Amino acid sequence: MAFVFGPWALGLVRETLHFNCSWGIGGEWGPEGSWLCADGIGYLGVAVGLGGMSALLLVVGLLVSVGRPSRGRAVAFVVLAAVSIGWIGCWTYYAATFYSTPRPAGETGWGLWVAAVLPSIILCTIGLIVGAVGALTLRRWSAVALWCGIGLAIVGTALQPGIGVATFVSSGMLAAAAGGRESVR
Repeated sequence: MAFVFGPWALGLVRETLHFNCSWGIGGEWGPEGSWLCADGIGYLGVAVGLGGMSALLLVVGLLVSVGRPSRGRAVAFVVLAAVSIGWIGCWTYYAATFYSTPRPAGETGWGLWVAAVLPSIILCTIGLIVGAVGALTLRRWSAVALWCGIGLAIVGTALQPGIGVATFVSSGMLAAAAGGRESVR
């Protein structure tokens, strides 16, 4: 699922956060101004950075899954889930604030990131915490907490599909963290 959301990630970085774009007003830019963004090859680094990190986390997750189910393995999966959300948060923040030449009046990179990405990152982070509690405890409510956490991450992704390349990896890591552990009746 994570790689299905790759095009949305590129759209988020290019069309919403205006990474690798130039702003102009007047003349051929038009009286109200417009953004001119790089072509597809200009976003190859973004694709490698976001998709490559998701792929790396998945490979590490596969290596972790070889071990016996234990609390240590569950903690490793939770850490991988946190890295995934942290990576997309940092990368989108960088993409929004990197551009330092003129912008439209009243627009800032920080403001764009806060409006477009931060609510989703917050929801996914809350989902990560709730899901981690569910995955790392053996209580009657643990499975409910785990799936509520994963659900919050999915809702956060629905708010901003561009972060799905990382949040679906994170959700999978949370589910893997609870896998194979004894259940409480």
